Amino acid sequence: MFDFNVGASLRKSLVAVCMAATAVGAGAGLAQAEPQLLIKAAHAAAPTNTGHLGLEFMDRELRARTDGRVGMQIFPSAQLGGERELIESIQLGNLDMAFVSTAPVANFNKQFYAFDIPFLFPDRASAYKVLDGEIGQELLASLDNVGLHGLGYWENGFRQLTNNKHEVHSPADLEGMKMRTMENDMHIALWRDEGADPAPLSFSELFTALQQGTFDAQEGPINLFYDMKFYEVQKYISRTNHIYSPFLVLVSPDLLGKMSPEDQATFLQVFAEAKDYQRGLAKAADDKAEANMSQVTITDLTPEQKAEFVAKAAPVVEMVKEKVGADLVDKVMAAAAN
Repeated sequence: MFDFNVGASLRKSLVAVCMAATAVGAGAGLAQAEPQLLIKAAHAAAPTNTGHLGLEFMDRELRARTDGRVGMQIFPSAQLGGERELIESIQLGNLDMAFVSTAPVANFNKQFYAFDIPFLFPDRASAYKVLDGEIGQELLASLDNVGLHGLGYWENGFRQLTNNKHEVHSPADLEGMKMRTMENDMHIALWRDEGADPAPLSFSELFTALQQGTFDAQEGPINLFYDMKFYEVQKYISRTNHIYSPFLVLVSPDLLGKMSPEDQATFLQVFAEAKDYQRGLAKAADDKAEANMSQVTITDLTPEQKAEFVAKAAPVVEMVKEKVGADLVDKVMAAAAN
């Protein structure tokens, strides 16, 4: 049987070794004094990802507004582990900050399954309203019960279906496709109900798995698809918009306590500005990605085709209700529809 204490110790040692390496960040290579507080931040995406650019924005602004007292050291590309490992590292006190998809967070706090309701948000404005409003903030507060602190939500984007076989217009076109999903029960159930053969895999391993043919299909935002160069191994995108996926920005519960009240206020203000900055970049990145992928066939579903996918997803809504309670699901769905 696995000894958790040994595993935790090993993980701490590995993280310490990684953190001693050179980090990729806005401050890398600049001749400047070491900040009194160097916030160690990590994520699983590429350095070109808009979330990484959001962290770089924070690093620049924090250094400038605190006279160099506070800065960041950024580890991209899963250098410190996949999203689940990053969440665990924050819980263990090995990492100060990370942005991750909400789906793996549901393994630590089941209320976040509420954001896995398929076809929940019709557009970005609806998503922002719910995430930044009462419901989104209540869910952030609930993370304090599991050794995490939620700062807020950045944008990962609407998730789309991609594959290397053929165009997908309906659930019937998914028959027999081996599909990678995130490590989330709702996502696995969704694509099983839609007709695919889904299985979870860490994002950091996905490109190689697609390249080797372990999976035929995957799903995720178009800008992330482009950043990770999945277009080299996936040739078809179906614009399903099946789930709006935020980036959840997490910090260690102890982080703010390491700052003076003045620097705390500056940190929170910089984060608020970074949220707007990053969301703007994410929208532009989707447009840029589409414009630069002429080798990929992008299929827009007709309303009738979209309705087929929505109908197949109905059992997942009931699964989410069983996980988090019908009251929360009804509340989220009502807020998203208004």
